Amino acid sequence: MTGIFERNFDQELMQGAPLAAASLAADSLALEKMKKHLQDEAYTNGFRAGEAEARQEAEANLSNRQQAALETLVNSLAELRDETDAHRQAVEHQLLEFALNTCELVLPEVLSATSKRRVVDQIKRCITLAGGVSTLTVTVSETVMRDHGAELANLGGSGEGTRITVQADPSMEDGDARVAWQHGSMTYSLPRITQSILGAVRQALAEAQPETTQDRNVTHD
Repeated sequence: MTGIFERNFDQELMQGAPLAAASLAADSLALEKMKKHLQDEAYTNGFRAGEAEARQEAEANLSNRQQAALETLVNSLAELRDETDAHRQAVEHQLLEFALNTCELVLPEVLSATSKRRVVDQIKRCITLAGGVSTLTVTVSETVMRDHGAELANLGGSGEGTRITVQADPSMEDGDARVAWQHGSMTYSLPRITQSILGAVRQALAEAQPETTQDRNVTHD
């Protein structure tokens, strides 16, 4: 019975102290490792979140810059187009003015110098196209009748050829002619052709007025 109480508790405590200290040290080390791990994980997660946020912000900024650059480019192209159109219209207007001035100066001279010869040539072509008819009536101005009447009358040939009657109309100009046969007729007027050309050029010039800056602004608005 006395043996049960012969234990030396002080000695046992002294012997167990190193083991307890070692266990406590191990627990402290594990706690520090866990703390370090949690700190590292928190840092990594925070870094990744910040990185993602920074990336999103950078992408948004880039998108905004691209949009702004695109808008600037579109506006620049629109301005360039307007300037090009205005320049083209101005050049077209100048060319039409030059063409009209030239026509108004040259065509009357051409008409005066060549109308009689041209109308005779046109009558000859018409007689050729109407070949085979027995009679033709050619009506021209008094001047063409005087200068070329005999020449025109002889175009039908002799014998069985076409009989051509040439007559004058005081209302006709030197560039006018009318050829009639049994089933058809032809009218030619070099002065009317000349006036048609001048009218077409004048009309084109009136429609090609250069657009002003105010006109372009109103159009864009």
